[in-house]
Amino acid sequence: MPRRKLTSAQKWQVIGMRTTGLSLRRIAVHFGVTYSVISRLLMRHRESGTVDERELSGRPRKTSARDDRALSQSARRHPFTTARRLRENWEIHGRLSLRNVNRRLNCANLRARSPVKRPLLTLRHRQARHQWSRDHRNWTLRQWRRVHWSDESRVLLHHIDGRMRVWRPRNTAYREKHILGSTAFGGGGLTSTDYVSPPSVIETCS
Repeated sequence: MPRRKLTSAQKWQVIGMRTTGLSLRRIAVHFGVTYSVISRLLMRHRESGTVDERELSGRPRKTSARDDRALSQSARRHPFTTARRLRENWEIHGRLSLRNVNRRLNCANLRARSPVKRPLLTLRHRQARHQWSRDHRNWTLRQWRRVHWSDESRVLLHHIDGRMRVWRPRNTAYREKHILGSTAFGGGGLTSTDYVSPPSVIETCS
């Protein structure tokens, strides 16, 4: 889990609270951070007189902020695209590893998560099912007992892959573009795939 960062105002507030005699542990609990965060902040203030983070040395980033925005926008437009495909379509100078692609997306609050699966229905399908429910909402138990439910045998038309992932932020699992449409036995059947009727009902003879 990423460590929470304090704002500049909060860092100076930590310095003030420490000068009043509050313990490091109480200050850490107050800001919801670990003890070590407060300890390092106070040590940095004693050594340099500032609360600003030191500039880290290391290899410069291969991508700019503009490149990162382009990647995240591509993932939001095509949430079911793999990281490898996103990298192939990403116009940057030089080659970037898949690990770095994932890091850039994680920084943009996008993570590869298992998608929610729902029946693959168009607007027409939903309207038909809604109307079927309204037509039968007042049926009695006696009427339902005279019903025989049936389904159709289907063949696989859609590829099923349990490892499929979707790029999405937290708490967006049920947004329509993040839901993976699924069909029984992979979809298809002997009837037309352009229209999926509500479950067929055959009344038995009384």
